[in-house]
Formats: sequence, C-alpha cells, structure tokens
Amino acid sequence: MRYSALLTSLFLLVVWAGISQAQAQKIKSSAFTYAPEATGDQYSQRIPQKAFAVSSTDFVTLSRKADKTYALIRYGEDLKETWATPVSLIGQETVEAFSHNKQTVLLITHRVMADQGSQALYGRLFDVATGKELKQTKLLDAPSKSRRLAVATSADGSKLVAYHAITRNDELRSLQAAVYDASLTKIKDRTYDLAGVGSQVSAQVQIDNHGNQFVSILTNNSMRLSVRRYNNRDNEIKVMEVMLGGVFGGEKVYVMDTHFQLHQDSSLYAAVLVAEEKKGEYHSLKMVRFDYAAGNMRFADEFRFTPQFTEKLTKATGAQRLEDIYLSDILISSEGQTLVMAEKKYTEGGENSDYHAKELLLFAYDEYLHPTWNSVILKDQVAPATEGFAGISYRAHLTGNRLQLLTLETIKGKTDLYTRSIHLLTGAAEPPKAVGLNVANDKQVAFVKDFTTWLDERTITAVNRPNKASAGLRLSRITFKD
Repeated sequence: MRYSALLTSLFLLVVWAGISQAQAQKIKSSAFTYAPEATGDQYSQRIPQKAFAVSSTDFVTLSRKADKTYALIRYGEDLKETWATPVSLIGQETVEAFSHNKQTVLLITHRVMADQGSQALYGRLFDVATGKELKQTKLLDAPSKSRRLAVATSADGSKLVAYHAITRNDELRSLQAAVYDASLTKIKDRTYDLAGVGSQVSAQVQIDNHGNQFVSILTNNSMRLSVRRYNNRDNEIKVMEVMLGGVFGGEKVYVMDTHFQLHQDSSLYAAVLVAEEKKGEYHSLKMVRFDYAAGNMRFADEFRFTPQFTEKLTKATGAQRLEDIYLSDILISSEGQTLVMAEKKYTEGGENSDYHAKELLLFAYDEYLHPTWNSVILKDQVAPATEGFAGISYRAHLTGNRLQLLTLETIKGKTDLYTRSIHLLTGAAEPPKAVGLNVANDKQVAFVKDFTTWLDERTITAVNRPNKASAGLRLSRITFKD
C-alpha cells in the first residue's frame, strides 16, 4: 500500500501514517442494472459522466441496459425511480453526449447511414420533471467518409455546437458548425475557416453559457497555440495565440498534451505539457489564460521538470522515470484560484493487458496565476482490459476552496472507495478515508465511476458491487457528517 503524500513547492515529502474511516452518516442503497459499453476508447471515454444532480436530492442517470437499449432514470431522495424512460438506438447509432439544464435532459446520438453514405448527429430532449420525450431533431449531417461529427455542450446545458471537419488531402481546412439553444432551436450556422494556419492542425471547439464558441488550434508542428472566439451576434472573430514550443536553452521542445477549461467570465484556460524533441522527456508544464473580456493573455510561471524534481518524484513513486503522465483536469474556484491535475495512466501492452492508474500530480495557482504549491497523491489502481478506466482513476469535486477526491483502492487489505480532502489555498491534505461500502476485490466489475456525482458538499452517489457473494451492482447514496 502507498499512502497519500504531499509535495510542497519545495518538494518536501510528507507521508501520512495511516487511513481513517470516513464519517459516513448514512448509506442508502438499491439494486442497479447496467451493461458495460461494448465499444469505445478506453483512454478517452466519449461520455465519462453518466449521472447529473438535478436538485439537492434528485439525480438523473443514463445507463446502457442491452445492445441498442439505454434508459434515462430520475432517482429521488429514497433512491426510488421518479421516472424511467427507455431510449432505443437504431442501426449504426451510438450515444455521443449527455447533459441537462433546469428544465430538460439532453441526449445526443451519432448515426451512420451506410446505405446513404452519410452520418448525422441527432438531439433528443426529455422533460426533467416527467421523463417525457419532448423533441427529436437532426442537428448536423455530413458524408460518412468525412471525419466523425463532433459536439460540445455548455456547462449549464443551455447551448450546444455541432461541427464537422472539412479536409483537403487530409489537411484540415475548416469546421462547419451549427449552434443551438436549450430547446434545440438553431441560433446560427458558422464556418471556422482554418485555411492558412499551417499544414498540420488539430482543433477543439468549446462553447460557454452565453453561446460564444472557442476554437483552439495547435499548429506549427505542435508549437503554436491559437484560440479564436466567435459570438452569435456578428461575424467578429477575436484571435489570441502564443508559441509554446520552440528552442529554449538550446533544447527544441514541442507540445505533447493539452487540456482546456472554459470559465464563464469569457476566458479560456489552457494547460500544456511540453516535451523535449530529442529525448522525448517531459520538459515543463505551462498554463495560459486567454481573457477575452480584458483582451489579453496571462501566463503562469513555467513549471520545469528539472532533474531534481523528477528524481524526487520517481523516488517517491518507485518509478524509473517520469512517463505516461496526462493532463486530466483544470479546476477553477469562484475566487479565481486554479488547480491543474495530471495523472499517470498506462497499459502493460498487448491486447488483453491490464490498465493502470497511478499517481496524481497537482499544481496550484492563485488568482493571478502565480504558483502556490504542488503535490503528488500516490495511488496504485489496476483494472482488466474489459473495464479499462471505468472503475479506476478518480473523481474530483471542488466546493469553495476544498477539493474532494474519490478513488477505488485497496489499502491495508481493505478494498473500498476512499475520499481525500485537500485545501486549495494551502495544499494541506487529509489522509485517505474509507467510505465504508466494502467493495468487492476480484476480477469482476466492482465500481462504475461514471455514475459518481456530488449532490451537495456532503452527499455523493456511487455504483459498486459490495462483495464477491453479491451478483449485482448497487446504487448508493452516501451522506457524510460535517
């Protein structure tokens, strides 16, 4: 077992002496049926969140019941179903996105019509109070030979943008997009013209609660990051860009991983892992805030993965070198403090090899993007290839200045869900606490992370299999003491 550890900005290692039982005031459970997704990218789930709180007591889940059959279910405080609505898919149709707002639940599917040589995105709206399907409409279509259609939804579920890539000789030339409101009424058709930005381009689109679209473009052989903001009032395009790769100190470096987070003050945060071209080793972590309200960019101090840093980190983790680290989250408090999270994730190699999720690296910044502390949380999670990361890795929730983490781990021979609490301003951390669900520890599904959500600061939902003798999954509502 490896215990939670804190590495401060001076990289002082503090090891907690043990674990404690979380103060669970109440655990209420009921039977839960779920059929794991048959296909998909195990590293990057298309729908990583399949449960949303719709009130302080109620939540809605999206669960696969069988091939081509899903169900939307609203649960009340007693975990009884308020309503359940079956959702059937046809032909080559898959679920693409799942979100909600105060009035409706939104499900978006991707459908391929091979006989017609086309693909399309469909939006389906359901009343959050009754589960009744209110509307189904085609959002966007394209030839099936084109790149897969994509969609992004706003944080509050009030806006969405569907888009597809226009290419020429495998070169991305533009994105054709359509913007919709919460009722699936089209607001605007858009073309994001990418001609002239370079031969190799990768682009991501996000949309905020106001309907502004942010197109992030990585060009110049993964050296330059450009962000364009489009609004729905006119054709004004605001562009900001920065070189993140290049030659620094005689070393040529390039962007190897990016993660973006929209803030509703019309700014976009971009965290970037930069690697050295010759050795392929991690060089630094960079972060930029593209502030379109102020019309400027703000840069955090570069965090260098110096030999001293990597030596101490590998000593703490037992690894031979720093590798397989991926950016996973950017969390922003209401006061503007920021936390960047990265996680070590890998497979052993081979078709049926195990999946591993290990240490979490945390980098904290104040509201001016000045670094305040950094730490590592040591964990050691393993899952079979059939599960991938569905039950391992972590769930994070930020309430005020308190970060809450939930993980499935075996510590001192006890397999359970463990909570960790970290103060965002200081990095002060508590030891991992066992929730008390007595999760099964065998080669079968023990925990389905996708259905974990916070109803409030003290109440979470979780789906797990309690022990080896239990044949089925249980949905639990867990309330902790203050």
